[in-house]
Amino acid sequence: MQDFRRDYLVSPFALTPQMLLLISSLVYFVPFVAGGFQYVDIGGRKYDFAYDLGTGYAIAIAIACVVAAMVIFVPRRQNFQIDNDGQGESLIIIAMIAIFGGISIANPALFSASKADVLSSTGRFQYIFYNTCIIGVVFGVLSGWKQSKFVMALSCLGLLFTLYIGHRSSIAITILSLLYIRYRNVPLMMMKKRYVIGGLSAFFFLAVYKAVYSAVKAGNFELVGQKIKFDQLSDSTLVGLEQFVTLAHLDLIVKYGYTLPCSNLWLVPLSFIPFSDAVFGKDGCTYNEQVQPLLFPGYSGGVAANIWAEFYANFGYAGFPLLVVILSLACVAIEAIIRNVRSAALKAGLIVAIIHLTFYIQRKELLGAFISAKRVILVALFIFGLVYVHRMCFPQVPAGVMGPGGLRRDHG
Repeated sequence: MQDFRRDYLVSPFALTPQMLLLISSLVYFVPFVAGGFQYVDIGGRKYDFAYDLGTGYAIAIAIACVVAAMVIFVPRRQNFQIDNDGQGESLIIIAMIAIFGGISIANPALFSASKADVLSSTGRFQYIFYNTCIIGVVFGVLSGWKQSKFVMALSCLGLLFTLYIGHRSSIAITILSLLYIRYRNVPLMMMKKRYVIGGLSAFFFLAVYKAVYSAVKAGNFELVGQKIKFDQLSDSTLVGLEQFVTLAHLDLIVKYGYTLPCSNLWLVPLSFIPFSDAVFGKDGCTYNEQVQPLLFPGYSGGVAANIWAEFYANFGYAGFPLLVVILSLACVAIEAIIRNVRSAALKAGLIVAIIHLTFYIQRKELLGAFISAKRVILVALFIFGLVYVHRMCFPQVPAGVMGPGGLRRDHG
């Protein structure tokens, strides 16, 4: 009975995958409270957009499905213990950041002020670099920051470079991964005020940065100064809050009962095969390819998707519980692996994958979310694999066990 309580009786308010999905859903649904927003197309024309009442019913059903999953999928206590010999993984992370960071720095298109140029020049090497930087920070926290100062410092520099390029998501995903480690087994109500203030400050900074990053890259610091003036901060912040436009997807899909002509969901089971996205592509049936020309015909850039809208357009209201079940089962499997591996790099990659499948999925399609999770897991597997091969070739004396804070005694 004592073992059962230790392993299973986790607070319902702990930061489990279902709790992450609930919080992310609330964050992306909260614009409904505002009633609508003003949309500006590429020609500068302004349109007032009001959310439909039916969208409120859809939101209520989606939230109810997530809450039900929190009750049904009883979480086990997570185990963050790792092998204390993380020097090999640390060296590989440093080498990968140096190599793939250097390749990225040598790509002049990444320094363009145009987001379209940046996206078109982003390839596998850049994804490896971004994911390695995220893994490096999470790895450092799991291994103990005092033992991983250099890898964490280098990873943070890499994340700052990624932010300069124009990708805010890497920093956001890193922060969420660290919160998962800290509050996976304890109630969120125990969160210290400095963490709350820090999180809200980071959220505000990332929102404002979207409005100024093009000016930063263009060297137009006069424009940057104008946008961050007190009387302009509210507008600059709203520019960076994509939730309003993201929710518009669900609103229009529900309002007009739109059904996708075709779907690429059949590719999801194949998404974890290495390079499957290059072999199979996305079948030309992505949600955004079909919906964006209809909803945002005057917008030339990319628009974030909406996972709830994708499943509603495929299955109607039945798509909401189906989506929650798929994500919950995937996260249960990933958490089981986290619980049983001792590699800090592998744990870090799996933790980041959970963030992709529970939080950042709100602005993605299901296939895109699984591909993002696959990429970070493959990077973590590569780091772990190199160290494993080295250990097989050059056996060492078994090491102890570490938790996120430092060395612990190995009980066998």
